[in-house]
Amino acid sequence: MRKWIALLAALVVALAACSPKGSYTNVTADDLYAQLGKSGVMIVDVRTPAEYAEGHIAGAVNLPLQTIETWYKDLPKDKPVYLYCRSGNRSQQAAEFLKKKGFSNIFNEKGGLIAWKERNYPLVR
Repeated sequence: MRKWIALLAALVVALAACSPKGSYTNVTADDLYAQLGKSGVMIVDVRTPAEYAEGHIAGAVNLPLQTIETWYKDLPKDKPVYLYCRSGNRSQQAAEFLKKKGFSNIFNEKGGLIAWKERNYPLVR
């Protein structure tokens, strides 16, 4: 009986080690819009600097996906971080990366600026 308990405990530990460290939540453009101006919320545009200059969400900082290895450690782990890009593809890649690094307060705007513009939400140019 003890062998079975020990084996079961080892299996639980092994499975826990394989599970993801962090998590993220997909949100809509409406959800992101509701966060604008809220204290403690960080909005990250993961597009290129040229794309960011063409128009971005008010209050967003430009941290390109291509350089995520250099900036991810500076993100707050205790505050919500909202990610977006043009369509939601790059921001999801960033969310997956951050999840693997143990972040759990990450929100991916799944429609990107395409969905944002469809709702006629404002951009800073």
